[in-house]
Amino acid sequence: MGRQSDPRKAAVWERRLARFGDSGLTVARFCAREGVSIATFHYWQRKLRDASANEAAWSAPAAPVARFDPVEVASRPAVTIRFAGGVVMEIPEDREDLLKVAVLALASEAAPC
Repeated sequence: MGRQSDPRKAAVWERRLARFGDSGLTVARFCAREGVSIATFHYWQRKLRDASANEAAWSAPAAPVARFDPVEVASRPAVTIRFAGGVVMEIPEDREDLLKVAVLALASEAAPC
């Protein structure tokens, strides 16, 4: 397990890296101006980026849990028409309008006997 870093040092480096982002300087020039080594700069940049990524991973919201609502299946009476090809048509008994349309359509398609 790695050593815990000093939170005060981390805060100093967070501010320093923010200044670097605003400076427009190269890493080498910025480090020279701040009096720190390039290696130390990259160490803290990586350390704080990784810490931020770990924190984000732990604080990410969990996937939503699927929720199922109970349903009630009610069977209601229907008129069932079975066609020779295996097709089945069910028309609710209380929909006389649909039943009339179906019967008229079948009657117009039927061959005379």
